[in-house]
Amino acid sequence: MTQAGLRCGALVTLLVLSTACGGSGPTSPSGRREPTPVSGPTPQPAPNFPPLSGPSQIFIFDHQLSYSVRAYTQQSRFVLYDNGAFVLQYAICNCGGAYQGRYTEANGVITFEWEGSTAGPWGATGTLKGDTLTVQYNLIMAMSDFEDAVYLRAP
Repeated sequence: MTQAGLRCGALVTLLVLSTACGGSGPTSPSGRREPTPVSGPTPQPAPNFPPLSGPSQIFIFDHQLSYSVRAYTQQSRFVLYDNGAFVLQYAICNCGGAYQGRYTEANGVITFEWEGSTAGPWGATGTLKGDTLTVQYNLIMAMSDFEDAVYLRAP
């Protein structure tokens, strides 16, 4: 090998070493940072639903709202208790027959809060006009076979 070749090889070696060692980072280990703990969602207290008892108003299925409904909806009713509790009852179904919770009413609009939803947050809104209660369910309830309908107050 010639002297020029040796110089070139030495220059390449020095260039490689200087690149490998010449970084701007620390040359000794730095202190370890502990990860910030991630907390889960704060558990919500279980709702305290009022009992299904006392004075009430009963609304019996009258007709579908916008599309045909099945027999179990045609034989359903809402019972709205004066204490804020409600129950949706089905005369025929394999669902245990009833779904309950609490409701609030403001200016003829009823908001239903349901007990025990396993598919996601259930929601329904009722509109009260005279003796007619129109109930519309959110998408999760509609996908669980709850059907929008109109109910008529029982005498």
